[in-house]
Amino acid sequence: MSTTRKICARGLSSSSTIRNVLHHCGNHSKVQQQGRINSWQRMFSTLETLPPLIYASKHKGPIVDQLWTLRLQAKQKAAASPDPIDMKRPRPPSESMTKITYDFESDDFLKEQYRNPFGGLRFGKVLEDLDALAGNIAFSHVQDPTVNIVTASVDRIRLSGAVDMDRNQQLSGKVTFVGSSSMEIRMQCKGDGEDDPWMEGECPFLLSIL
Repeated sequence: MSTTRKICARGLSSSSTIRNVLHHCGNHSKVQQQGRINSWQRMFSTLETLPPLIYASKHKGPIVDQLWTLRLQAKQKAAASPDPIDMKRPRPPSESMTKITYDFESDDFLKEQYRNPFGGLRFGKVLEDLDALAGNIAFSHVQDPTVNIVTASVDRIRLSGAVDMDRNQQLSGKVTFVGSSSMEIRMQCKGDGEDDPWMEGECPFLLSIL
């Protein structure tokens, strides 16, 4: 587990927590420790001053915008629900399954946004979508609007074969592992009608209550 991951798992706002984590993760001078503490606290404090999600997503791609809007709506619905969240109820991976389609066959504007100068796929944009989708999957499992979800890392991404830009592509994923303060999400992308995905990825997520 990385230093940042331990900090997120134990609480973002406590300088004593950060100092304890630094102590266990390696030898640092007091000046180095204080410098890192100040840096992390500045980074985490910006969470309170970020623009509303619905506005921030407008500066992203259309798929990220769609996913962030869906997550915001789900958070608002969960916050307005009078029923308490049953945290003891088992939640199978199928319950968190989320899918989104790249409609390349009928949406030329979308296809051009994802096409690189050589006619292939702009994979960087898919990585943005991958992160946004993983956040939606994580929230669909947690279902708690008070919990903040942070991408810890992308453990691995496997690519195989070329992407047919004239065929619709489907990005999907689900929760595959859950711990006390983290979860793992596995995602894949494949063309419509294809059996094997051309991309598979795994993302550990952290849960924290601010």
